[in-house]
Amino acid sequence: MAQDVINTPSGTYKKLATKQSTPTADRTPKVVVLNQGLTVFLGGAGMIGSYNEDMVAALKEAGIANPVFGNYSALITGLDKYVPSLVDMLGDASAVALYNQDENDPVVFEFGELKKCTYGNEYIEKKYLFGLIKIRQYEQVECTPTSDLFAIKLSRDLKTIKATEFSLANIGINRPIPTTGQFNIIGYSWGAVIAARTAIFHARKGIIVDYLILIGAPINASLKNAVSNHPNIRNTHIIDLVNQGDPIYAGMSDKEIVDSALKLGNQMPTAEGHFYYSGDNPTGRERRRHLAKSFYAEGLR
Repeated sequence: MAQDVINTPSGTYKKLATKQSTPTADRTPKVVVLNQGLTVFLGGAGMIGSYNEDMVAALKEAGIANPVFGNYSALITGLDKYVPSLVDMLGDASAVALYNQDENDPVVFEFGELKKCTYGNEYIEKKYLFGLIKIRQYEQVECTPTSDLFAIKLSRDLKTIKATEFSLANIGINRPIPTTGQFNIIGYSWGAVIAARTAIFHARKGIIVDYLILIGAPINASLKNAVSNHPNIRNTHIIDLVNQGDPIYAGMSDKEIVDSALKLGNQMPTAEGHFYYSGDNPTGRERRRHLAKSFYAEGLR
């Protein structure tokens, strides 16, 4: 106990207690995980192809943190893993009209322009479900000219699709909503449809989406207006590829989508027009990097 006694000219002092004034420094290296946000990319019909991984790589190279790509199939969840990729792609493409409107829109298939017609709060209505059609027409229909009578809408009779939950888990993203950094969603073609539905789903739950980018988006006006005007989606950027010859644009009717099928079929093998950013070749990779840099310039991080 000698070490606990101190002799000084003024007297002898004995230690009664010990109090540590500062914590002992732990110099062991620690792994620090930073939450830098999340950027989700959703590709075209089938959400397959190496361009998805390359788009994620291009986003990383541009300086956008934590990019990932997801998958949402119009087929039964998980079934897309067991069918040929072409079947999955065609399934997604044919389902566009079932998903490309706001869930509050009473219409599932939009045919033609209705602005010239007055229906008195009612539509000429067809209830449509995979070929099972029931027709009900209302008497009070005023159209000028009469030919506009053929501008009809088919009403939604698909309750489960209308209420589909577009959580991150349901689009194949096993990450939480970021608590710091940006939460961004980018969609291309069919992926733009699902990106828009995913963004509005989260926005209506009070979650901030910093950037929503829709490329070649075959969405109806109701969904375009919903994502453009919701305050929780802070920035909505719509990129129509009309200058590349794409017949698809945000706000179009489903009849226009159907009428575009032949042109889209001709563009797909060449990776031009609507497929401008999907090419699995040096030109496609260069285009995706230019696109990613433009996102960074817009403010995505």
